[in-house]
Amino acid sequence: MSDNITVRGFVASEIRSSTTPGGVATASFRLGSTERRYDRTSSTWIDGNTN
Repeated sequence: MSDNITVRGFVASEIRSSTTPGGVATASFRLGSTERRYDRTSSTWIDGNTN
């Protein structure tokens, strides 16, 4: 099984990599992402809260 996920944002912590007992490589890190929406009345992009 292979799943692909695309996330846009910025890495907010040190990346920790490890291998499970079954031999699967993993990575752990915190990710920040800022909401962005298009305001049609002003024809501009507006940044929202950062999660």
